[in-house]
Amino acid sequence: MVLMKTEGITNSCEINGGPWRLALTWPEISLRILPLFCTLCLFFAGRGNLRAGTPNSTDATASSSTSAASSEGANFWTQDELTGDWGGYRKQLEDRGISFGLDWVVQGFKNFQGGISTGETGASTVDFNITLDTAKLMNWPDGKFYFDLQDHAGPDPSAYLVGDLEKFTKLNYSPFLQVAELWYEQKFFNDTFRLKIGKIDANTEFSVIDNGLNFLSSSTQVTPTLLVFPTFPDPMPGVNAFFTPNDLLYASFGMFYANRDDRFLDFTGSPQAAQFTQGGVFLIGETGLKWKHLLDWQADGNLRLGFWGDTGTFTRLDGGREQGTHGLYVIADQTLWKPTDKNDEARGIRTFLEYAQTPGDVSIMDRHVGGGVTWTGLLPGRDADVIGLSPQYVHLGDNAGLPKSYELTAEGFYRYQIAKWGSIQPDLQYIVNPGGRYSNALVLTVQLEFHF
Repeated sequence: MVLMKTEGITNSCEINGGPWRLALTWPEISLRILPLFCTLCLFFAGRGNLRAGTPNSTDATASSSTSAASSEGANFWTQDELTGDWGGYRKQLEDRGISFGLDWVVQGFKNFQGGISTGETGASTVDFNITLDTAKLMNWPDGKFYFDLQDHAGPDPSAYLVGDLEKFTKLNYSPFLQVAELWYEQKFFNDTFRLKIGKIDANTEFSVIDNGLNFLSSSTQVTPTLLVFPTFPDPMPGVNAFFTPNDLLYASFGMFYANRDDRFLDFTGSPQAAQFTQGGVFLIGETGLKWKHLLDWQADGNLRLGFWGDTGTFTRLDGGREQGTHGLYVIADQTLWKPTDKNDEARGIRTFLEYAQTPGDVSIMDRHVGGGVTWTGLLPGRDADVIGLSPQYVHLGDNAGLPKSYELTAEGFYRYQIAKWGSIQPDLQYIVNPGGRYSNALVLTVQLEFHF
């Protein structure tokens, strides 16, 4: 999707009037409209099943048919994916080692005050993925292929509305279409050693904040001081190695060709421009502890310590060039409370803390402190709903030359689980000193998420 003058537009659909129009090519239209079309069709199909027939007391066959229809309708609201089991074909394919997934996230944004400008905009992200289990497919044990096609549409709301440096939504970039991930993974030595090679989203393996995943702010997913991290919007080719000798201890290492020179499997847009260098390799190492209980406290948690470096050539904030940069991060996740019933373990109160730093000569954000708490199943009868609060603080380096020395974000959300296959999540963030230069902003995001 592009914003362009209307002269010379071909094979496109134009929305809005005036000299500038929002233009979508027909392939882009199909990518964005198809998930919505499927959602509506299946929604009304499910409602039809739920309302199917009134039992006829004089007709046992009709009564039986109605019961079956009601059961199918109930399954619509309890199944994991919106499209269901495809008449049994999905399960048959999974038994043979082939799994499909289609995820669609739609976000609407409104900035009520401050920032660059008040107003609203929206974006959507579609991910189509395929997983191949080599053990089931070809009797090759402990291997996995993974493919993910990603289409992102809509303007960057931080650049358009708020001007914040932390990025108030993790799905935040200008439009693109790419193969986001394409990798092979092999496990060795009774799963104690794992090797992954290909185009990889580093945030699926490194700097993972387990108890921050329900938040929208990018800072709750990965520290903003890790400025060269190869994750959304552009994962990069790399090799990862993981050592897990027991359930308590782990160590991991990753090497990525992460820079603006790499456009591997990027079809449209410029997601590689999120990188800061015209060359170089990104290196990261992480080690930590994971536990199911802490002393007499029967609650799971983890502690992660990571170090990273990049060999690229960076532009210094005070002028000139610098070869390489580095940083570190510390993450702690802890469950504070959960029910003792193992069938109800998804509910509970969970928290996280994070700290990170990097030299302020090339990074505007040189120190970061954040945390958050979530409560799953707070309301009676809403066991899968999640409510959360998170403050995030970043220090802006002295060399940045900005009027303000910090940016602070306070985020609160409520995630309403429609069914296993979908949710709606209103999210409110108050951002102090966005970009170190703009007035305080108040941003509402409403996110819809569907799993097909």
